[in-house]
Parts: sequence; C-alpha cells; structure tokens
Amino acid sequence: MIVTVTLNAALDRTLTVPNFQRGQRHRASGGLTLAGGKGINVARALKRLDVPVVATGLAGGLTGTRIVEELTGEAILNDFVRIADESRTSTAVVDPTASSYTEINEWGPHVDPEELGMLREKLRYLSSAADVVIFAGSLREQPGSRSSSRRTSAKPRASSARSSTRTRTSSRRSTTSPSWARATS
Repeated sequence: MIVTVTLNAALDRTLTVPNFQRGQRHRASGGLTLAGGKGINVARALKRLDVPVVATGLAGGLTGTRIVEELTGEAILNDFVRIADESRTSTAVVDPTASSYTEINEWGPHVDPEELGMLREKLRYLSSAADVVIFAGSLREQPGSRSSSRRTSAKPRASSARSSTRTRTSSRRSTTSPSWARATS
C-alpha cells in the first residue's frame, strides 16, 4: 500500500472559455471540478493503475469537506486531518481556440502547530501499514518561520495586490518536506 500526503490540498476548477481575453466578460462553455493538490493527483494516478493507495493530508472548511467528498466519490480511500482554516481553490481557464491555459492558485490555509501534530500522529498510524509514503506539495510559509525570515531577507515580498493569488508563471518555491515531516521516529 502507498500513502500520499497532500500538505496543501485544493479544489481544482477548470473552465473552458473559447476566445478568452483579459479584462472581458465571458461565459464558460464547460467546467470541471476535482479534488487536487500534488499528493491527491498522485493518489488518483495510482488508483487508476490499481495500486492500493490512501490519500491523507490537511483539509479545512467547506472546501476541505468538498475535497474529501470528491475523493470518496472517486473511490479513493482517504483520511484527512481537518483543520480550522479554509482549504484553497485553484482555477484554470482553458481557451481551446488559442490553445492557452491560465492558472490562478490561491495561497494555502494557515496551519496551527496542533494541526501539524495531528497529521504527524495520523502518519505514524498510516505508515505502519504502508510500503511507501509520498509527501507532495508544500505548506504555506507561516509568519515567523525560519524559511519565512530567510525569504524576506533574500528578496522582497509580493505586492499586496498579488498576495492572495499565485499564477503558474510565478517563480516556483521549494517543495522539500518540512523538518517535522522528516522526523518520523
């Protein structure tokens, strides 16, 4: 069995918008909503390959409930830790006439140390029966964290107009596992 850990689960919404133009009003000709996040996408692929998999991670608010419902509807075994803050939503706009793809990702939720502790305990339990545990994605940087202070000294933060969303064209952040996730003894 494989356990996938999605630290920043999302509800992924893809809209098909022919002749999409910035600054204009459009009607989508189609839409698709799926549970997403790197670990969830890995779990979905493994399920399609008939590999036994359990998806876990952090899910919060009504969006988190919808993520769990979507996974259950796809018959993907899951056991997420419920958190207080709302899980993120990602929106993609596909324009088939221009063969373009635009993605807008919300920042992930704030995660309290107690919630991370609950995830650590769940991982201890699930990993005891697993052959492999896959960590995918990253947590939102928490104010005052070591990586947050390094980041602000290395380069300035994004302007407030861009702080609530992130596009695929922005620079990619490191996806290494946090120190609490590596220490599983």
